[in-house]
Amino acid sequence: MTAGTVLLLLLPVLAIFSLSQRRRLSAVIGMGLLSLVFAATYLFSHAPDVAITETAIGAALVTFTYVLAIRKTGRLVLVCDEAPRLVSREGGKIVGLEEEILAGFARELGLDLVVRIVPRDDVSAVLGRGEADIGGGGIIGEVRDKAELATVGFLPSALYRVSGGRMSDVKHRTEEEYFEDTLEAIRERRPVSATLDLARFLAASRLNLSGYTVERVEGEFSYCFLVSPDQPELLSQLNAYLERLTKSNEMERLIGRYMS
Repeated sequence: MTAGTVLLLLLPVLAIFSLSQRRRLSAVIGMGLLSLVFAATYLFSHAPDVAITETAIGAALVTFTYVLAIRKTGRLVLVCDEAPRLVSREGGKIVGLEEEILAGFARELGLDLVVRIVPRDDVSAVLGRGEADIGGGGIIGEVRDKAELATVGFLPSALYRVSGGRMSDVKHRTEEEYFEDTLEAIRERRPVSATLDLARFLAASRLNLSGYTVERVEGEFSYCFLVSPDQPELLSQLNAYLERLTKSNEMERLIGRYMS
């Protein structure tokens, strides 16, 4: 079998590969390889000028342009503060219940999940500016801003008020405050005034809370995700995905893995 025949057989294989990829980047790489094989085929067909043009434009320029175009559209961006067991950094990786749920959702859409850690009070603002697709990290549906798009609740939660010390010494909460700031204040026995969801309260309770007042907020609460206001279709898709996880008992398995 000659090299020219091998190249001709590769053409439909690479075309099918490119068209069948769910991830955009994989499809673009496949198209780039297809262009290179076309260029090699032209070269073996004694058309070097066409081969050079195909390599320069089809394999290089077009592939580069597509890669630039999918830098944002090929990603699903989650913006959140760390919430132990839900989404947190561990050994250089992002792990947790919410991370695994959204990683599966991203794969279903043919996207890559990208996690941005921001101060917990800044999640809504980042979504509102269109800099992220989904907000997470222990979002309580019942106390969110009603102007936001929120999914159905996927996990029951609770709220706890933790306070202590001279309240006049408590730093005014700003958008630059992370949950780690609250933990550091508790470790150092500094004044604290914060309302914590269940995951964050469990993490804080591992420290010494004696000397702080702890009150459980009355009501039934649950965790949810927020969705960028200009993406109502994404909200529908995510709600449908959460429903499928629940019906298949996969959600129960994930919750047991991270929350038990």
